[in-house]
Amino acid sequence: MTPTTLARRRLLGVPFAALAGSLLPQRRAHAQEKATLLARLVAKAPATPEDPAWERADALDVPLSPQAVVKPRRYEASVTAVAVRALYDDSRLALRLQWRDAASEAMKGGVSAFRDALAVEFPADPKAGIPFFGMGEANRPVTIYQWKSDWQPAPRNDVDERYPNMAVDWYPFSGRGAGEIAELGDYGGKGGDKAFVTSWAAGNTLADAALQGQRAVEKLVARGFGTVAPAPSDRQDGEALAAWKDGVWTAVLSIPLAQEQFTFTRGQTVPVAFAAWDGAKSERGGEKAVSTWYFLSLEQPVGVVTYAAPLLALAGAATVELAGLHALRTRRAQAAGEEPPRAQWRAWSADLRAWLARRRAAGG
Repeated sequence: MTPTTLARRRLLGVPFAALAGSLLPQRRAHAQEKATLLARLVAKAPATPEDPAWERADALDVPLSPQAVVKPRRYEASVTAVAVRALYDDSRLALRLQWRDAASEAMKGGVSAFRDALAVEFPADPKAGIPFFGMGEANRPVTIYQWKSDWQPAPRNDVDERYPNMAVDWYPFSGRGAGEIAELGDYGGKGGDKAFVTSWAAGNTLADAALQGQRAVEKLVARGFGTVAPAPSDRQDGEALAAWKDGVWTAVLSIPLAQEQFTFTRGQTVPVAFAAWDGAKSERGGEKAVSTWYFLSLEQPVGVVTYAAPLLALAGAATVELAGLHALRTRRAQAAGEEPPRAQWRAWSADLRAWLARRRAAGG
């Protein structure tokens, strides 16, 4: 046993038993259910939750359980399942994700509020093998796309949305005049200086109002617990749009087929896992509901040739069989001193033509 394996087993010892206890009952209950989602090929992958194309997509219900492997642990999950559908086109893969959440939380300004969120995870390089579903491993990293409810209205989602009656004096270097409330995004605009938003200036995507104004999803990479880090700004290529109605979030997450270390291709099957956070229950970071690995398979379209191939093969086999049968009968006829089948056929054909001629003559 290698030191790495031993350390991993020590890490996953007692905490993993707690996770197993929460996961196994659900896995048994879902043992007869499918574990693979088929992504169908379409002309254009939909970008909105209400697109009618989703009704023709394959569906997969994924159970979620509380993350209880590492601290901070949770022993009761607020979100217990997510319903997933998938479609793809020549350049992008789109996933529609639905889950129940009693309240919509967008973390409007302040440190005591937390966002609703949902993440999709898959191996950064499927050829390297299947990593541990809990944030990957050192030699088997994972790619994560996390939709964040507070990024969707960004960069307008700020303190004044949480406290609409607030009053201000002046925000210097924001580009706003005295008495005007400055939004985070103003510091990157005309007359603003984002050097006064230190984390943004340092490249932290959590404070990048320009990025958040363009997309509601963050791309991350992880190599185990505590290692998650955002992809560089020029590789933030996910797109998302979500809506909350009647206690249900519906989000569409769109990602490019071409990833850094591999490309989703037709006919390929890739492990995929999911995680959800309920901001109203103060879930954030490692306090979340997670799934084990499921599988996403990209449909391989069936062309006309595929359908015709069995018929052509059957016709070819029949031709060979008939030719062999004809040769056998010919040899038998010759051995018996009889006319070969071909000569018999010619004689029968001549008799038939003569009979038809007599019928026509009689009719005339």
